[in-house]
Amino acid sequence: MRQFFCLSIFLFLYPVLLSAQGAIFLDNPSFEDEPAYAKPPRGWFFCGQPGESPPDIHPGGFFQVETPPMDGSTYVGMVVRDNGTVEGLGQRLSEPLAPGQCYHFSIYAARSDDYWSYSRVTGEAANYSRAVRLRVWGGFENCGRQELLWETDVVVAAQWMPFEMILQPQSSYTHIFFEAAFLNQGGLPYNGNILLDKASPLLPVNCDTPAPERVLLDTLVAPELKDVDALRAYLAEQGKKVRFTVTGDGIERHLFADETGNARQVNQYLWLMARALRQFPDVKAIIAVGGESDFVLQERLMNFDYILQAAGLSPQQYQLRPRKRSDEKKEWLWPVEAQEYLVQLIPK
Repeated sequence: MRQFFCLSIFLFLYPVLLSAQGAIFLDNPSFEDEPAYAKPPRGWFFCGQPGESPPDIHPGGFFQVETPPMDGSTYVGMVVRDNGTVEGLGQRLSEPLAPGQCYHFSIYAARSDDYWSYSRVTGEAANYSRAVRLRVWGGFENCGRQELLWETDVVVAAQWMPFEMILQPQSSYTHIFFEAAFLNQGGLPYNGNILLDKASPLLPVNCDTPAPERVLLDTLVAPELKDVDALRAYLAEQGKKVRFTVTGDGIERHLFADETGNARQVNQYLWLMARALRQFPDVKAIIAVGGESDFVLQERLMNFDYILQAAGLSPQQYQLRPRKRSDEKKEWLWPVEAQEYLVQLIPK
């Protein structure tokens, strides 16, 4: 007879303060979504000329783009075209930039050797394979170009490369905008591409000494647990600290280093829960997630899935599902009406 270990965890909805020295986190910084062409990833809006298609979510087997992701499951691809048009993505920041403040920012970029589509000029098949550069703009509206905050060197490598920059805005911009740009501004347009993944938070730094290595991050390591009872107690302790953002669809994020020294920007408590579960490969977590609308529910499910897998938890060790009415009839450690998600631990 199987023994069930049931655990319920509070999630409170209220505005949260940013951690990691006032970092400004981007929504969906690794461009996670279902692969699709001509569709911006969730959390990002399309910036481009009327009549032109949005950027693409790779890898999905289209346009012959086969580069594996740098982080997570997907990344975004943007192009410039021989008719002079370009693609871009942007979003509203969680809080405005401070005028004169320096921010360290990094993003991984690459170029695909193959990016086959059709020429807007000739109407024939064309490879959008030429190199471009990335421009980072600050503005007060979607796709606003009030100030060019940074422009990278040419992105020519076919493998992922980090691009680090120091942004010093002159106004309190509320939006950020990434734009693919021609190398020969004002010259003859051409077909090219840029791939983007794993954007960092905007981290305030000293303008006089803005070197990113001066930013020290706390290292998080889950303790070694002796048995499943200790696991259940640890999950209860960490789970009560998890918070949704004020909009209700996202999860509070933190900036920290994992045990290998890599920077992570996910919820540290859910991360620690996943790392603890990894110590018990014969235990499976069933996570029932609630949401007041289908959109909120799907966003929450995607957030949970991304964080658990980013923490190295095998998909065979957890199951995500929407909360059911029947869940309210079960006995939990806390009143069920106060919960936003439920966790069961069962033998695999």
